[in-house]
Amino acid sequence: MYLIKKINKEYLLIALFVLVFLATRVPGTYDDVVNPDAVNWHWRSEQFMVGLKFGQLERTYQHYQPGTTLMWIVGPTVELVKQLNGDIKYNQGTFLVFDYVAKIALIFVQLILSLLGIFLLTKIVGFNKAWLTSFIFSMEPFFLANSRVLHLDILLTLLLFIGLLLTYLHLKKFNWYMGILDGIFLALAFLTKSVAVGGLLFAVGVGGLYVFLQKGWKEAVKFKLSIFIPAVLAFVIFLPALWVDTKDVLLGIYDGIERVGIRSGHNQIIFGEDTRDGGVSFYPLVFLLKTSPFLLLMLVLSLLRVKKPDFKAPSLSAFLTIFFVGYLVVMTISSKKIDRYLLPMYPYFALLAVIGFYQLKEYLQTKFGALAVKALVGVQSIFFAAFVLHPFFSLYPYHFTYTNPLFGSPQYVHENILAQKPFGVGIVALRDQILEKYGYYPTLGFIDVKPMEAIYKASRVFDIRVDGTRNYDLLVLGVNEEIPQKVLDSNYNFILDHTMWINGLEYWKVYVKEAKVR
Repeated sequence: MYLIKKINKEYLLIALFVLVFLATRVPGTYDDVVNPDAVNWHWRSEQFMVGLKFGQLERTYQHYQPGTTLMWIVGPTVELVKQLNGDIKYNQGTFLVFDYVAKIALIFVQLILSLLGIFLLTKIVGFNKAWLTSFIFSMEPFFLANSRVLHLDILLTLLLFIGLLLTYLHLKKFNWYMGILDGIFLALAFLTKSVAVGGLLFAVGVGGLYVFLQKGWKEAVKFKLSIFIPAVLAFVIFLPALWVDTKDVLLGIYDGIERVGIRSGHNQIIFGEDTRDGGVSFYPLVFLLKTSPFLLLMLVLSLLRVKKPDFKAPSLSAFLTIFFVGYLVVMTISSKKIDRYLLPMYPYFALLAVIGFYQLKEYLQTKFGALAVKALVGVQSIFFAAFVLHPFFSLYPYHFTYTNPLFGSPQYVHENILAQKPFGVGIVALRDQILEKYGYYPTLGFIDVKPMEAIYKASRVFDIRVDGTRNYDLLVLGVNEEIPQKVLDSNYNFILDHTMWINGLEYWKVYVKEAKVR
C-alpha cells in the first residue's frame, strides 16, 4: 500500500510539473518577443530544409554555433505548417504563425528533456530531490524567460545537463548503453552550441582519468571509447554537411569559436560604461541580478550544512562543480560575454540548493524538532511566492525584463548597473502602436532592423547606421540604444514623440523627423 501511494504521489508530481511547465511557457508566446536571433534561425532552418529536400547537404551547416538541433526542430515544424497550408511562404503576415509553432515545438522538446533529466537525476539523488531541482530551475524567472523564446541556450542547458548526468551514472557503473546515450546527448549539446564541446572533453578526459586511477588503463580506454565513438557518429549523422564538406565545416566551427567567441567580444553597458568585454565581474554580476532572491536564499542556507566534497569518490555535486568551475573560467576568459551564457549553470545551482536544503532540514529536525523545519519551509515558501510566482504574473508576458528586486527597480538597474538589451521584446505591440498612432505603414529607422522587418513591410524599415535620414519618417530606439552621430549631424532633427514602457523600463522610443532650420 505504501509503495502504491508513493508511485501515485510521483505521478501526481510529474503531472503537476508538466502542467506548470506548459502553463508558464505556452500562453503569450505568440507575440511577446521576436528576437533578432530567432529571425536568423528561421532563415537558417528554411535553408536547412532546402538542403535536406534537394540533397544540397552543404546547406545544413549555417553557423559556427552551429544550432543544428534547433534547425532539426524548427525546420520540419515550419515545413509541416507550410505544406498543410498550400506551401505558404514567410512574409509579414505569416512570420508570427511560423514563429509561434516553432516556439511551441521547442517548448515541448524542452519539456521532454526536463522529464528525462528528472528520471536520470532520480537514479542518483532520489525522486523528491530530482523533482524539486528541476522545478526550481525551470521556474527561475531568468530561465523561464529564455525558455519562452526561439533560441539555443535552454536547449543547450538541458542537453548538456543530461549528458553530464549520464556521464556520472556511467562512471558509477559501466554500461555500454549508458555510454552510447551519453555520447549522443553530448554530441547533440555540441551541435546546439559549440561551447558544449567542453562537455564531451570533460566526460572523456576527466571521466577517463578517474576510471584510470580507479581501475587502470584498459577500463579507462573502454570508458572513453564508449562515449567518444557514439558522440562522433551522432555528430556526423545529425550534421549532414559533414558528409560532403567535412574539412570546411570543422574549420568554420573552429574559426567561429576563436574569432567571434574569444576575440570579438560583445557590446555591454556596465556601470554606465560601454565595453566589448564585461571582465571578470560580469557573470557574478549577472548571477546576482538575474537570480531570484528565493534561489539565492536557498543557496546561502545550503552552505550552512553542505558536506565537504570528496573528489576521490565524488558525489554528483562535486562532479558537477569540477565541470562548471571550468565552464565559468572559459566563459570569463572569452571576450564575448552575454547574460544568457550563464544559463547552463542554473540546474547546477538548483541541485546545490536542494541538496543543501535537505541537509539543513535534517539537521534542524534532529537538533530543534519539527517546528524549526516548518519555519524553514515556511520562509522558503514565502520567498518563492514573493520572488518567483509574483514576478511571473506581474511581468507577464515580458519576462525578459526581470531583475532581482533587491538591487532596485528595473530602470535603476538598467541605468546604473547592467543595461537591458532590446532583444525584440514587445516589438509586436510597438508595431501596433505605431500603426495606430502614425497611420498606414510609415517608414521606420532602427538600429536592429530584423525583428520589425519580420512583421512589418520590410521595404519600409531602414538601418539608421547605414541608410540616410531621408529614407525614414520615424526613428525608433530600443532600451540602451542612442541616436548615432551620423544621424545627429544630418539635415533633420528627431523629436521624441512616443514612449512604450514595459515593466518599468523606458523600452521603445519613437522620434518624429523635422527639418533643421538653417
